[in-house]
Amino acid sequence: MQDIKAIFDIGNDSIKAVVFANDEWKNTILAKHIEPTRWMRKGKILDTEAFTKSINNIIENFVKKLWWDFIDEVFVWISHPDAVVKRISEQKRIMDPEITDNDVEHLSKVIADIAIENNMETIKIVPVHRIIDDTKKEKDPIWLKGKRLELVADAFMVPKSIYNGVIEAFDNVWLSISDIIPNILSASELILDYDHKDLWTVLIDIGKNQTSYAIFEDWYALWYWTIPAWWEDVTKDISIGMQIDIKDAEEIKKTHWTAISNRKPADNDQLDTLFLTEIISSRYEEIFEKINKHLKALDRDWRLPGWVILIWWWAKMPNLDLLAKDVFKLATFYGKDTQLNLWDISNNIQFTNVLWTFVWSNKYQDWRKWWAWFGKGIKQIWWKIWDFFKNLF
Repeated sequence: MQDIKAIFDIGNDSIKAVVFANDEWKNTILAKHIEPTRWMRKGKILDTEAFTKSINNIIENFVKKLWWDFIDEVFVWISHPDAVVKRISEQKRIMDPEITDNDVEHLSKVIADIAIENNMETIKIVPVHRIIDDTKKEKDPIWLKGKRLELVADAFMVPKSIYNGVIEAFDNVWLSISDIIPNILSASELILDYDHKDLWTVLIDIGKNQTSYAIFEDWYALWYWTIPAWWEDVTKDISIGMQIDIKDAEEIKKTHWTAISNRKPADNDQLDTLFLTEIISSRYEEIFEKINKHLKALDRDWRLPGWVILIWWWAKMPNLDLLAKDVFKLATFYGKDTQLNLWDISNNIQFTNVLWTFVWSNKYQDWRKWWAWFGKGIKQIWWKIWDFFKNLF
């Protein structure tokens, strides 16, 4: 029995999608497709019908390749410049000698009920830790003794407009979304190992729409946050600073981008590369300073025994790691995917978000695989019983 799963990365420029199958505990890729996103701008769906058409084109492409196979689950990766992460904590008294599943479930429901912001939709609630009797942090408190249990959780929210638009588009093509995954969550699962999360580490996801970051200590997420910062803003900065056309600025950005330049311009250079570098680096320096300000508020600036880790394609700008190291005064590296090796898409930067989401869906949806395996076993037993009685007559 194949467990067929479709992963969608919703972007402003394009939608990337891959269909994975799990057969006999081996992952395979059945289909992949990239479709231009119609009428989506800066995280806003301007025309629902046009956006739905983009989704529908992907589905039609998959139908041709999958033939009689059907998609069992759909997972959507999403990022947004106006995304919000709200940390919430709630307590309850423990009536039994030990903490039970009911205590944990009760607190989870309370957190879900109060995780509300105007015009925002909560897409994910992730427990950070549980605190027993105001002192002891635990990931799993079940069957531990205590009088009071506190749940600390992060609620990830996106504007209702983008949430409703995505849900409506998939409903229109007769697909139900199993889960929506925030970008920084899926990235942390694939990029950070145990040591990264155990030590103080800052993971910075430099996206086209925004910059998201997470701070980890002692295996716990100390904080998640999002800074609206557009890749297009750099183009505008170059256009204004160098007084050139916006299209020329975009081309110069792609061909000459670097965060730090040690090369002195020659007399015959038509482009002032040092001035260009100053324009580009100032935008990213502003982003890093905002993150560092947050670290200072947590009393953790310059005090991370871990690292600053930069991820995604926009982070691959030459010398951006050196600029980050200068701002944070910490060791800085580019993040690497060390957990997956799925043929050509593992080395294709366009499908990075799809892979992150695939890892998340496997790690936190394992019960679905178990149930599929269990169901397959039950069917096999049933048919054997049927054959036995059939042969008696």
